[in-house]
Amino acid sequence: MSNFGYFVSRLGNHGMGRALRHRDFSLYATAGWVSNVGLWIHRTAVFWLTWEMTHSFSMLGAMAFVDGISTILVMPYAGTLSDRFNRLTLAKIVQLALICICSLTTLLSVTDMITIKVLFLLVILNGVAEGFWTPLRMTIPPSLVPKKDLPPALGVSATLFNLAQFIGPALGGIIISSLSVTHAFAFNAVSYLAYLGVLFIIRFRYEEVIPHKPKGFITEFKEGLTYITKMPGLRGFLILSLGVSVLMRAYRELFAGISDGIFNMGVEGLAILSSASGLGAMITAIYLGSFTKIPGLIKTIMFVLLISIITQLIFASTNLFWIAVTCAIILSGTATYAGIAGQLLIQNTIHGSVRGRVMSIWGVILRGGPAVGAWIIGAVAGYSNLQLALTLATVAFISIWIWVLPRTKAMAKNLERSVEEREADIT
Repeated sequence: MSNFGYFVSRLGNHGMGRALRHRDFSLYATAGWVSNVGLWIHRTAVFWLTWEMTHSFSMLGAMAFVDGISTILVMPYAGTLSDRFNRLTLAKIVQLALICICSLTTLLSVTDMITIKVLFLLVILNGVAEGFWTPLRMTIPPSLVPKKDLPPALGVSATLFNLAQFIGPALGGIIISSLSVTHAFAFNAVSYLAYLGVLFIIRFRYEEVIPHKPKGFITEFKEGLTYITKMPGLRGFLILSLGVSVLMRAYRELFAGISDGIFNMGVEGLAILSSASGLGAMITAIYLGSFTKIPGLIKTIMFVLLISIITQLIFASTNLFWIAVTCAIILSGTATYAGIAGQLLIQNTIHGSVRGRVMSIWGVILRGGPAVGAWIIGAVAGYSNLQLALTLATVAFISIWIWVLPRTKAMAKNLERSVEEREADIT
């Protein structure tokens, strides 16, 4: 075999290449990347437009909050639906809704009809649609690859998501500064078309949704919550993850104000900070994309979060832009490690029949946490200053980290095993 042939063979059988050799997953992941680039361009435009109209940290935090709260309020319902009905059909419906909402945003922008109140309403509509999409997005990859290739598949998804987070804000900054926010909104509307088209092409390898007579939404939702509370270690780990999302990731939603209000860097600084955050996330995601060992993850997550604590304290105290950029890289990298590793643990250890409901709770944490955190930190910053608000948030997270520390051994014993391994112990 030639050197090139050996390289191709090794790439296809190791790390992320193991997931990409599956055609349907490759199509799904690529379309998702295009859509996520559009999403980050859209989010950059929303927050810059909010800052441009109000010049208020409180309004930035409020915009992030309504975006997040509209998502998390519908996400548990969406997760239950995804465990009851065909996930692919639901995904097509939700993507079509997202296209319509983004098209409406573009139309109102081009006709100069967007006020701050209208923008709030549009963000709420988009947040609701994202709330239905998030649990679906998280439950589809396990149906496209064999169980043994799930870790690299999750790594690919995370890598492409964070690559979009790196490219999207930078591209969004260029589009906004050279063209307009209208063009940024239009780009997002078009990007969703790729996702919708691929959803009509791919086919599931495994169908985890087993047809059954519905027991009622409340009953089935309670089953998901019961599963979480009864599974040893899972509740404590979700509390830790909630702390990370609320207290250690909210800075990203405030980048527009940080750039212009603290460093006087305008939209260019927003693009730099957002892209730096994406770079840190992308580097971490690429590393985890080739990661296949579950044992030891919780211990490593705790160490990574300690680095995050130190970095956010520096970020909160610096008045030098490039130190803030460096901190953004590290903060995003550590938060991404906790997020991807956490999702890998949960996806690996839960039963497929409740995947939608459990992952909807996980989605609420990841999506809603930063929004709630941005609202709280933005409100505190409005009364004092952003540096103090971020410092107080970090101190609050330290208390959660200390609470979890003596419980990590028990968490690892229960969460670092697959559902098959636990069921084998029972039998």
